[in-house]
Amino acid sequence: MTMWRLSALISAFCSLLAGLPAAEVPLVLPKAAQVHLPAGWKVLKMAQGDLNADGLADLVFVREETDPKKITKRGDGFEQNGNVRTVVVLLADKDGYRKVAESAKFIPPAYMIQYESYMDRFTRLSIEKGNVLFTFDWFAAAGTWETSLEVFKFRLEAGKLRLIGTEDDSYTRNIGDKTLTSTNYLTGKRKIISGLNEFDEKESLPKTTWENLDSKNPVYLEDLPSCGRKE
Repeated sequence: MTMWRLSALISAFCSLLAGLPAAEVPLVLPKAAQVHLPAGWKVLKMAQGDLNADGLADLVFVREETDPKKITKRGDGFEQNGNVRTVVVLLADKDGYRKVAESAKFIPPAYMIQYESYMDRFTRLSIEKGNVLFTFDWFAAAGTWETSLEVFKFRLEAGKLRLIGTEDDSYTRNIGDKTLTSTNYLTGKRKIISGLNEFDEKESLPKTTWENLDSKNPVYLEDLPSCGRKE
């Protein structure tokens, strides 16, 4: 198990046991972008980077509604936040920013009743080498040993965010069976490495297989359901 994975799991589990939300540092959008943050919403995560190679720092952020009526607490005090989250993609220009993409489906609320045993699945937003990356961590405190860390990678194409690849690191927490899945949506190929062991590399008997995707048609941010999975 990598130290990053171990640290993430320990942190998630401790937070769940404590029944307390993680400490928050308020994020503030650049002044020219604040028009894209409606009243009653806050910035959950944000990242800046050049998406269209024009030398300007573009902006991607996830905003979250702050309606107190959509927040409840369990008997143990754990906060259940069902407020909607929206991804907004802004390109910088001489006048400020212009919106090129938005999705209220892709990032799920922190709490959904059908996933009540799971921690908040959305964990990270970043811009790397001109690509936008969203990371989801599927970690359940009860009901399943299956754990998955998924990264979705997008690039700006024809004024929209196109999905170009995904990485899925999945394993079972009781016995350590692990599978790595890498999907390239540009080539239409999926690479699957099974037979790995999360806890002991000596127990791994890796087997690599390849699959062809059913379609090479472009997939855009707005096309994707919550966490990129069909519920």
